[in-house]
Order: sequence, then C-alpha cells, then structure tokens
Amino acid sequence: MSSFGETRNPHRSGLSLLEVMLALAILGVSLAAIGELMRIGARNAEIARDLTTAQLLCESTMSELQLGFLPMQTIGPVAVTDPQYQLEWLYTVTVEPIDQEGLASVWVRIEQNPEVFSRPVSFTVTRWMIDTTVAAQTDVSLTTIGGADG
Repeated sequence: MSSFGETRNPHRSGLSLLEVMLALAILGVSLAAIGELMRIGARNAEIARDLTTAQLLCESTMSELQLGFLPMQTIGPVAVTDPQYQLEWLYTVTVEPIDQEGLASVWVRIEQNPEVFSRPVSFTVTRWMIDTTVAAQTDVSLTTIGGADG
C-alpha cells in the first residue's frame, strides 16, 4: 500500500487536462471551419440555381420575341410573363439596328428584382434577328409589286 507522501507511478494511462483542452480547441476550430464551408457552399448553390433560372427565363423571353408574342421594341425593366416568377424577376429588351440592313441586335437581360433581393443575379443574351419594321416594309412593297403584275 502506498502512503500519502510517496510518489505516484510516472507511467499513467490517462490524459492531462492540457491535452483535453487542446483537443477541444482543435475540435471547435474544425467545426467552425466546416460550418463556414457549408455556408459558402449553400450560398453558391443558391447563386447557381438563380443563374439557371435567369438563363431559362432569358431564353424564354427571347423565344417570345422571335415568335411575336412580345413586341420587338426596347422596353423594361418589367416583370417577366411567367406567373411563377413575376414578383422576383424583371426583364429588359433593347433593340438596336446594326450595319447589316434588315437585321437588328436584340439584347435581353433578366435580373432579380433589386427590391426583393440584396444581391440580385442577372443574365444577358444578345441575338441578331430580322428587323420587323424592315420586314413589314418589304412585305408591303412585294405585295404592291405583285398586285401591279396581276
């Protein structure tokens, strides 16, 4: 039996308080870093989702312009035509003539409503399309020429 004054066994199997505190500190820092990485990943996933939505809405708006469902004129920013996204997304159309007669540069920009989102995402598509005013004038002149021959 050991008495009160004798030295203890120097080869003990437990951990010291310093080792436990150091391990807890490393665990805490690691959890904080992992949490921050998860936050960054979630934010980037939201941005990717919003950019994909913007791209789909932009292509849809450009198709509506090509098919004549929307007038080919400079307009915007106005709410998108899709009822699901009307409050969140705005579109702007810019139509400019180019050097090639009969063609126009059509620029469609879709952006999140800045009144709703603190960091709005936007997407832009530019396409050359037949200028509807020139096409209408050509149709009228061809009809007139065709009517004179007949």
